[in-house]
Amino acid sequence: MPLVWVTGTSGVGKSTVRAELRRRGFVAYDTDEDHLSRHFDRETGAEVLYPELAAQRTAEWFARHVQRVSPESVRRISAEVGDRLGFVCGSTENEDELWGEFAVVVHLSADPETIRRRLARRPPDAFGGTEEEVERILGWHAGSDAAYERFGARRVDATQPVGNVVDELLDACSAR
Repeated sequence: MPLVWVTGTSGVGKSTVRAELRRRGFVAYDTDEDHLSRHFDRETGAEVLYPELAAQRTAEWFARHVQRVSPESVRRISAEVGDRLGFVCGSTENEDELWGEFAVVVHLSADPETIRRRLARRPPDAFGGTEEEVERILGWHAGSDAAYERFGARRVDATQPVGNVVDELLDACSAR
């Protein structure tokens, strides 16, 4: 069975989908919660720590740093999953380097109002917990549906209840 990349901007529900996939017995990873993503200085390539406080995550910080998931970590997960259906949920700036490691790419899509409402439930120092970060996320989100579709990702409406989202995700993977 394939390894599936479940992606989308912050606030579309990737972590919630990952929890539901696990509840249903699937192998599912989250690039943030399972520490698959790392941050690097764009100029030096040195790994840097992600700022815990929102006040430290300025526009300048994001301009200077890049979030990446190593293709090697995805290959390790693929080997672990073997013949089973497995999922990696997340987003990263080097997605283009990772897509070839996945049999299926699914883009979770939600409207800006839904994303804003979901982000409003986050603590202030969680990513998306400040108005500045919400605006940054909505800026990234603005062209995401068209971009993901242009690259062949299968779109799933993430505004539905999580059970329906996962059912549609499994249908997109022909796993139901």
